[in-house]
Amino acid sequence: MLFGALYTPEEIKNFSVADGLTPTIISILIVFAVLVIIILCVNLLKLINKEEKTIVEEKQVEAPKKPFTIEDITDEDMMVAALIATIDYASETKKDVRLLSIKQIS
Repeated sequence: MLFGALYTPEEIKNFSVADGLTPTIISILIVFAVLVIIILCVNLLKLINKEEKTIVEEKQVEAPKKPFTIEDITDEDMMVAALIATIDYASETKKDVRLLSIKQIS
């Protein structure tokens, strides 16, 4: 009844399609304008974030680490983990597998 409270019955009878389309189109344009502003802000933040990452990456130049090989396995748990990973990969691929190198995750 909010609509009826704002307008008299004679005014409601005289409404046309154009009277309804005008506020609808304005509302849609406002929504799309806000979406465009949000998209531009997100893209601007992405550009700023990329520039910061490149600066950080240039400063972090590390010496290449020696690859972790089978000879570096000193613990029985490490050997079991390497063997289980090799067996699991061989069962997934159904091919002969040879362990060439190991990478320690922690």
